[in-house]
Amino acid sequence: MLYINDYLAKKIAAMRVEEARRRLEVRCLLREAGIDRRGWVSRQSSWALCQLGRLLVALGRRLERYGLPPAMSLEGQRAGGR
Repeated sequence: MLYINDYLAKKIAAMRVEEARRRLEVRCLLREAGIDRRGWVSRQSSWALCQLGRLLVALGRRLERYGLPPAMSLEGQRAGGR
């Protein structure tokens, strides 16, 4: 029984190595052909995050410019009202 499990484990490992080799070969062929599009999603998400960051910075500056005056503490109002 142990022999069968060891045999199957080695076969599964060999199949995984072969699958990884095939994926790498396909990726290399796509890159050589100039049609590899793996980086497109990364570039688009980076651009979107950059635009979001710019928007948040602009919003923060606007809020600082039109900010509310500092709030008075409740204790200060009670003491001044008495």
